[in-house]
Amino acid sequence: MVAQHPQYTPPDIRASSLATARQLLLQTLFVAGVVFLASGLGILTRPESQLATFWPTNALLLGLFARRPALASPAGWAAAALGYVAADLLTGTSLPTTLRLTAANLAGVLAGYLVFRRLREEDRRLLHPLSMLWVLAASAAAAVCASAVGSLTAHALMGMDWLTASGFWFSAELVSYVTLLPVVLLAPSPTRAARALRHRLGRIRQRPMLLAPLLALVLAALLGVAIGGPGAIAFPVPALLWCALAYRLFTTAVVSALLCMWTLIAIAHGIIDLQLPDQSAHPVISLRIGMALLAVAPLTVASVNAARNQLLATLNHAADHDALTGVLNRSAFLRRGLQLAEHMQRTGGTVVAMMLDIDHFKSVNDRHGHAAGDEVLTTFAARMRDHLREDGLFGRFGGEEFAVLLPGVDAAAALAVAERLRLLASAPIPRDEGRPLDITVSVGVASAPARVVGLEQLLSQADVALYRAKAMGRNRVIGG
Repeated sequence: MVAQHPQYTPPDIRASSLATARQLLLQTLFVAGVVFLASGLGILTRPESQLATFWPTNALLLGLFARRPALASPAGWAAAALGYVAADLLTGTSLPTTLRLTAANLAGVLAGYLVFRRLREEDRRLLHPLSMLWVLAASAAAAVCASAVGSLTAHALMGMDWLTASGFWFSAELVSYVTLLPVVLLAPSPTRAARALRHRLGRIRQRPMLLAPLLALVLAALLGVAIGGPGAIAFPVPALLWCALAYRLFTTAVVSALLCMWTLIAIAHGIIDLQLPDQSAHPVISLRIGMALLAVAPLTVASVNAARNQLLATLNHAADHDALTGVLNRSAFLRRGLQLAEHMQRTGGTVVAMMLDIDHFKSVNDRHGHAAGDEVLTTFAARMRDHLREDGLFGRFGGEEFAVLLPGVDAAAALAVAERLRLLASAPIPRDEGRPLDITVSVGVASAPARVVGLEQLLSQADVALYRAKAMGRNRVIGG
């Protein structure tokens, strides 16, 4: 008899399997937790024997699945179902009703997810003028499927006829999807959000008028409370459009969502009196659909504005930066250099200029081809840019010649920086094909108080020092 030995599994494979299992468990717990907490929040807005006034869970779940498809695994869907069921059961809903509500919620999320899978990345990020219409289409598909499955539950729960129950469910789903989906799709990471908040607060301290659109929105909402009537829901529209033009896309999405939530809850609790004689469900259905469509307008404006700003930023970057190396071109370097020099003149600091030239660059092109020469230029530029301070300027003046401008550096420190740059440039440059290339660089340095020497004169002195370095044998640093 031959002895059977257990199959050996390498440690790295076991570790990888454990890491995968741990990640899947964390993702499952995350989805279940989000669904449970959001459902609990929605249940708090649920009047007795009624559907919730505002149900955020489905929109949050769809947004998470659309942003991170890895969460939409079988385990993710099962976790979502568990979160729905647990929230309803813990708040006293019967098991049959809970299962029907959960089926309706998941049917809507699945329909919306299938639509989102066909959308382009720029539409999921709302960076196209028609992106909000696609979000509206996905929201409508989700609301239709949810209402088709859940209308029987709504009919039994609220005693409505089937058609009214379907409209009631559809309108509730539509308004929550349209208002909350953009927030989830655009939400930054916590680190980025904290950084953006600090930046925004700093700008507000410098320019308090940035709060004007938000204050106008609050005043419009208060005016709706004071006056009431059917037109009260439209009072904030001009202020919303102002916010869309003044703020970033994510901020506009958050503001629109908060306004819609406030309006629906305020009407449900009588804070805003629409003064409608008809107490049936039809005005509520009309109100919710109207709020959903109202939210599309400012978000569409914000999407168009964001796409325009992105295009302008791309054009400005292309106009100011060298196409090959990505560093500042000559004209942008000189323009920003003048601004830097003027600032140093006011503060009384010293400015250092450096001119750098790759030695015998023509021989690189002649011996290895222009593709190798491009590799040398891009690698050299990346090394210099990564080593220099953020407050300095680095640009390509043409061919193999580059320039550096550093504020607040004395002559001795400038020579030390230039020497480090020279040594950094001398490291072998790896190539996609062939042996690594060795290059050297000559550096000319000039420094002077900004109030004494102008930018052009300083660059000219650095250029003279560069020619001296090349005349003395290259691969050296010479101060002017």
